[in-house]
Amino acid sequence: MNRNKTAFRAGKRELTVGAIPRVVGTLSSLRRKFPPRPGAPACDLVEVRLDLTGRPPGWLVRCKAIQAAGWPVLLTIRLAAEGGAWNAADEQRLFLFENGLRELAGADVEWRSKIARPVATLAKELRKVCVISYHDFQKTPPRKELEGVIAQAQEWASIVKISTRLTSRKDEAVLRSLLAGKWKRPLCVIGMGAAWAHTRLSFPNLGSCLAYGYLDKPTAPGQWSAAQLTGKLRQAQP
Repeated sequence: MNRNKTAFRAGKRELTVGAIPRVVGTLSSLRRKFPPRPGAPACDLVEVRLDLTGRPPGWLVRCKAIQAAGWPVLLTIRLAAEGGAWNAADEQRLFLFENGLRELAGADVEWRSKIARPVATLAKELRKVCVISYHDFQKTPPRKELEGVIAQAQEWASIVKISTRLTSRKDEAVLRSLLAGKWKRPLCVIGMGAAWAHTRLSFPNLGSCLAYGYLDKPTAPGQWSAAQLTGKLRQAQP
């Protein structure tokens, strides 16, 4: 089981990732006050999906307020080609990542993106977390191919995330085998698909460092709410 560690830093708070699974609450809108009441979200850190929220005036101020309330913020601006809503130029996206990383705890950028390396380099300079993510919404590639992605991505990343569509027990076994490997960085593994929602719990129990749940609406097939996920993980790992 992979137990490498990294830390999200937000002000004086430091959240260690890798020793135990941490729950990421995904936020798809910045319209409402967040958190709605003190201590409300059942998660360890908040992922702001800027590709879904749009860029409302003061978006970065709102993200900083979330951090001030106690939750490190992971900035994600997901490409449309990888399940997100970003269709504009990568230069604009890089500019947003650069601004965000100077204020927020971390960023998530796709392994296959042209800006993965500059985002990861800046994150390292600023002592922030960079999640390098790989997605396949159609299938689970062979184990050897995924191991190759991890081996390369871990040279830049703070955390490597592998998220694929599950269609069989064989696919599930492939992802489970990744968690048994020895890697340089913490590894997050996610199996997508409503029929495989149980892996949202079983993979963290096997060493996946992050578990993603939604705070307002699902952003991936088979995703649970952050509150559900936190409750079940606390039962499994008090």
